[in-house]
Amino acid sequence: MKHDKLPRDNRFLLTEDVCARFGISRFTLRRWADDEALGFPKPTLIKRRHFYREIEIFRWEMKQAGYDPDMPPTLSGLAPVSGVITDYEQFVEAMTKRRQALGISCNELDALSGMQEAYANKLENHDRPGYGRGIGKEIFPLWIGGLRVGIVLVDLPRRPRRLKSQVAAAGNIDFDTIA
Repeated sequence: MKHDKLPRDNRFLLTEDVCARFGISRFTLRRWADDEALGFPKPTLIKRRHFYREIEIFRWEMKQAGYDPDMPPTLSGLAPVSGVITDYEQFVEAMTKRRQALGISCNELDALSGMQEAYANKLENHDRPGYGRGIGKEIFPLWIGGLRVGIVLVDLPRRPRRLKSQVAAAGNIDFDTIA
C-alpha cells in the first residue's frame, strides 16, 4: 500500500463514504454502530452529521480480517501467528487455529510432535467433561514444537486482580501442588 493511501488519525469519513466502502445502507451502518458486540467505531456528531475516523474504520477492518492492529508485524524478526494470549482458553484456541492453518489433523500433529495418538484432540477439547485433558509440563513443549510455534511473553500493563482466587475457584489449578 502506498504511504499516501494509509489512513490518517486526523481524517474523517462521511456516512456516505463508510456506506460505499462496505456496500451497505445507512440503516445497516446505524445497526453496526449500535451493536456493542460487533465493536464498530462510533461516529462523531458535528452539526447534526455523523463522521467516522478513518483510522478507526481501518483498525476495525483489520480485526474483522483476523489481524491484531496493535501487533507489530514481527517479533524479534518472526511473524506472530496470534494476538496476545492472556488465558488458557485463548491459548488452546490459538493452537487449534495454528494447526488448522497448517492444514494438519490432530493425528498428524500427534505424529509430528511425538505425542500419544489422539492426545492433540484431547488437548483441544480440554473443556469437555471426561474427555479432554489439561496440559502438563512434559506435553506442552511437544505440542508447540509440533506446530512450529513459540510463545512470546509480554509485560501486561497491569496484573489481573484476584487471579489466584479466580483460577482456584474455577478449579483449573491447585496452587498447593505448584513448586
